[in-house]
Amino acid sequence: MTESAGRDLMVDEYLTRLGRALSGIPADRRDQILADVTEHISEGRATLDIESESSIQALLDRIGDPAEIAAEAGSVPTLKARRRSDVFVPLLLLFGGIVGFIYPLLALVWLAGVAMLWASTSWSITQKLLGTLVLPGGLLPWALLVLQPVAVTSCSDNTLANGRTVDHCSTSGHTLAPYFGIPIFLVTLIAPVLTAWYLSRVLRRGDRVPRLLT
Repeated sequence: MTESAGRDLMVDEYLTRLGRALSGIPADRRDQILADVTEHISEGRATLDIESESSIQALLDRIGDPAEIAAEAGSVPTLKARRRSDVFVPLLLLFGGIVGFIYPLLALVWLAGVAMLWASTSWSITQKLLGTLVLPGGLLPWALLVLQPVAVTSCSDNTLANGRTVDHCSTSGHTLAPYFGIPIFLVTLIAPVLTAWYLSRVLRRGDRVPRLLT
């Protein structure tokens, strides 16, 4: 993907989020707002000295979060109802796998978090993919790694008929070599935590006081 295509994708994702956030208002009003915002973005891009992903993101931030624009357009009740459940999504994604492992009757908790993530308009497609794939099950892979039985070796002496003593050793459990196990341990712990933090940050950023489209 070229840099230009990447910047266009950022704008497309922003407009997609905006269209979904405006789904609760009349179609003619929604189309008018989308047209105004699209024009505003085009005018803003034309005034940029250097167009980069950071400058495009700054422009979109100045225009406002799609949820805020939807709130200004009159979809506040729908927005509030959605955000009440959205608050729990990062937590379900992070801890849902562990809860389902401990309580089999709640085995679908993590999947419920994924379903709520994709049903929400608070996150972009890219952010939803991030929340789903990094890492599936949340902290469950890390917990399984921690609970994995440590390899234990036990030995016993056996005396043969000729009086010779033979050591017999057996190993139970599993272990990973440090150069392999430590990176896996860190990735399975840090990746889901950072993902949940990022999704929560995106949601909190959408809770700021709305800005006007001026």
